[in-house]
Amino acid sequence: MNRLARLAAVVVLCAVTFAAGAAPAFGFESPNDPSSAELVESPREFDGTTITFEGEAIGESMVRGDHAWLHLNDDAYMYENVEEGARLEGYNSGMPVWLPADLARRVEVFGDYKHEGDVVRVIGTYNAACAEHGGDTDIHATELTVLLPGRDAEDPVEPWKIGLTLVMTGAAAAVILADRRLGRRELLGMARARR
Repeated sequence: MNRLARLAAVVVLCAVTFAAGAAPAFGFESPNDPSSAELVESPREFDGTTITFEGEAIGESMVRGDHAWLHLNDDAYMYENVEEGARLEGYNSGMPVWLPADLARRVEVFGDYKHEGDVVRVIGTYNAACAEHGGDTDIHATELTVLLPGRDAEDPVEPWKIGLTLVMTGAAAAVILADRRLGRRELLGMARARR
């Protein structure tokens, strides 16, 4: 096995090891019935019905006249982020909500990389293809209640991450040194062959 094939084998082995460790385990259940996933998968079933929807307010409020857009996520990260203990369970998912701007102003903290947003409950009409908003899926809410106030997100530096960084740095240095040593031997071998 030549040097390139051995390096490729090491890279593949490392990738498989990390992928296996990071494999998501789906188990989070949305507090909503229907959840955002169910609304997307079965839009006709819920079109035009009044629903109650809970989620973390993310991004920002987009005020348009006397109304505003909010986006509420009801995914596995709506109560805490991964650094705080949430398990990796799929992608972000949620619903856009159109509501009176006065209700939207009740949201004080929006989720982003540094914050866990307010968790709110809205009641309104689900539109699978909203005629007022260009056929987009949305909820036209008439009520909003803040269930959990938002806060600063915790993002501590875990000791195991420092250890992993040191191990990976050492492994990278070892690969570089081995590659240089093998390369030097090959150069010496080529020089001898020319003699």
